[in-house]
Amino acid sequence: MRINNILLLALVFIAVEGTFAEDQVCYSRYFWVVRDGLESPESIDLLVDRAAEAGANGIIVQVAGRAEAYYRSSILPAANFQDGFDPLAYTIATARPRGMEVHAWINAFLVWSAPYPPNDSTHIWYTHPQWFMADRYGRSTREYTRDECDRNGLVGATISPALPEVREFLADVASEIAMNYNVDGIHLDYIRYPNPSFGFESQSTGAFFLKTGLDPMDMFRRQHGNDELADMWSLWKIDQVTRTVETVRSVLRSEAPGVLLSCAVMADPHEARSHYSCDWRSWLETGLVDFVCTMAYTTNTQKARELAILGAAVCPEKVIHGIGIYNQSMSSAFTGASEALIRGCKGVCVFSLNSMSSGSTWMMRDFWGEQGSPDFPMDSAVFQRVYTGSGRP
Repeated sequence: MRINNILLLALVFIAVEGTFAEDQVCYSRYFWVVRDGLESPESIDLLVDRAAEAGANGIIVQVAGRAEAYYRSSILPAANFQDGFDPLAYTIATARPRGMEVHAWINAFLVWSAPYPPNDSTHIWYTHPQWFMADRYGRSTREYTRDECDRNGLVGATISPALPEVREFLADVASEIAMNYNVDGIHLDYIRYPNPSFGFESQSTGAFFLKTGLDPMDMFRRQHGNDELADMWSLWKIDQVTRTVETVRSVLRSEAPGVLLSCAVMADPHEARSHYSCDWRSWLETGLVDFVCTMAYTTNTQKARELAILGAAVCPEKVIHGIGIYNQSMSSAFTGASEALIRGCKGVCVFSLNSMSSGSTWMMRDFWGEQGSPDFPMDSAVFQRVYTGSGRP
């Protein structure tokens, strides 16, 4: 009996794998949906209709931006939407019958970008000021003005991946959504350092010193600065971001193994690693994330092709090429997308649905062609739960 069960299980797994192989011609047709379109049922209806008209089979919906929730949360303060309304639940109920996946988009380390502070006293701006990333002079990103942010390549106030409390916080937010909503995936954005000028909060430099016996601030002191120290500090920051993704992944595998994990990443994997401490190439190669959406928003057509080629060179079956239509014509944005699909990338994600007029949906439908289904390898934890009956039902 045990042998028969094992044989049956193997046949089921082969059948599942075979289904994926047959669907290789299909690819993901996604839109990012920015949070300002989630404030009412009417605004969501408008966007979902637009996505359906354009032939989308998935939307990535920003439900945690500026550390505020567009869903029922016990962790984050509520964002600005109608009283008694649940934007995420309504989006799922509206998009699913139209044949679309719904992925919950979470801003990870970026938690505030407005020129004024949050109104809610329960926001982490007020409750956890010690979590915020600092520059090499020890100044918190929480203290930067909007103009200073713009001059220093900083989107806004950013929390530090080097703190275990921050990693657990993000994992809790992801878990809360995955456990309480029937989402297809969790999508992490701003899962990176802003640039090499940040990450020098005392908790981070202290942790680095405890591990290495070295002070990263010595990089800026002529008598101590050297390339070896700079390389060690760079690798350490890369590890902090990766550990954050690992923490989220671990919680999802334990509590919601059927939910995919993806990230929005800088399109050039070399720049993403060296400048933003985001080693998404290794995340894909080790199976830490199910797919990434590369943010190739350039308006330069030659650069667009180059970014598509770079993305396709890294696990193309797990790379969805992201294009921007907010800063260029749709026909121009299609240049990189076409190159990515020709080279085997698994789909295209458009930023953003909010930026596309209803009169332009036909252009997306013509570009995408026949609607298909996304295809991602099944996570081993999903296999265990679905085909052995173990795990959460």
